[in-house]
Amino acid sequence: MAINALQIDCRFLDALSDAILIYDKDLTILYASGPAAEILGIERETLMLKNCKDIFGEDFSDEIQPHSILEIKTDGSKRKVKVTKIVTPDNFNILIISPGPVIENQDILEGIVGVSKKMKEVFELIKIAARSDAPTLITGETGTGKELVAEAIHKLSSRKENLLVKINCSALPENLLESELFGYKKGAFTGADKDKPGKFEIANSGTLFLDEIGDLPLSLQPKILRAVERGEIEKLGETKPTKVNVRIISATNKDIEKEVSEGKFRPDLYFRISVFRIHIPPLRERKEDIIPIAELVLEKISKKYGLGRKFLTRRAIEELMEWDYPGNVRELENIIERAYFMSKTKNMNEDVIREHKKLSKAITNNNLNNETNGKEEKNIESISDKLKSKSEIEKEKILESLIKHGSISKAAKELNMSRVTIWRKMKKYGIEWK
Repeated sequence: MAINALQIDCRFLDALSDAILIYDKDLTILYASGPAAEILGIERETLMLKNCKDIFGEDFSDEIQPHSILEIKTDGSKRKVKVTKIVTPDNFNILIISPGPVIENQDILEGIVGVSKKMKEVFELIKIAARSDAPTLITGETGTGKELVAEAIHKLSSRKENLLVKINCSALPENLLESELFGYKKGAFTGADKDKPGKFEIANSGTLFLDEIGDLPLSLQPKILRAVERGEIEKLGETKPTKVNVRIISATNKDIEKEVSEGKFRPDLYFRISVFRIHIPPLRERKEDIIPIAELVLEKISKKYGLGRKFLTRRAIEELMEWDYPGNVRELENIIERAYFMSKTKNMNEDVIREHKKLSKAITNNNLNNETNGKEEKNIESISDKLKSKSEIEKEKILESLIKHGSISKAAKELNMSRVTIWRKMKKYGIEWK
């Protein structure tokens, strides 16, 4: 009865959206507010009458200090909460709970979040790459953070005081890309009314980041190779080479080895730009990083817009963890930002996450259906062609050629037939032509 009375007396706490636990001198939990259950990731009914040590571990004691950080384990995953204790005149203890930090200092490298083992390995590779000037190739799917890795290498390198210059090799047409990379002399082409330095010159003594290098036109690849191997560039309209001292970092979301084998990328350039390799795994292969990244994004948004901190509920966390993120970190950031602005309370609106997943699935299914339909149509055409007799195929070719040229003589020439032969076949197949 005492517990029921306590619950009734404390009902107003839920209305205040405060996350509160009330426990007695034996550390038995007598009351848990809804927000507290959300933050702890444990059902409210499950919390009732449990001992605080069962939730916060054996080290929990009544001597807890204000703003203490406690670690809890739920469903095999760990999370941290911040707690402050208030003692009431009735000898009950009130714990005010708020989400604790999910990211430690060692989990962030130059703005990149990495809690997982795979990202810790990436962190180590970044540090090794930063210690030399070796050309580095970063690979990974779209949205994994290749540009951030390039930035981290530059910031940790001996060139950090100089510029990091970026260019996307797939964003510009070939002729414009060449002038952007190497620059030009006055009068090199119509409209070149003054000298203009290229990205290589601008990045002198610093770092040049060639994003999407897998899309670099073959015609420009020898010039990039020369710049990497000899440290020389040739501006448009100039025959004398210009010396540059540039560290090259490249990135691609393509299977670059396949591009080389298909003759779309020069093998000599591939070997020169990939002296050091860093591969960034997709987010679906390192799900431990999802919530830490989400928390960091929330923190950045709240600071940027000054609208206050918002928190991930247990249900929101479950929704986020159940998705594979084909768009990787960029997609996760988009979801979190949208959910932040759509949430009317301090707790993140998990409905926005569900809607995103439904929409993404619908788009994927539609694309798959289109691809399947296209393949089916091609297969049907192929099967249909196989079922046709040689006579039917020949008849169709004669008709197509006649329609194309409008002349029996020209059709006969295209089909390597004499006029007599084509007349005979037209008669045989019942083709009337005037």
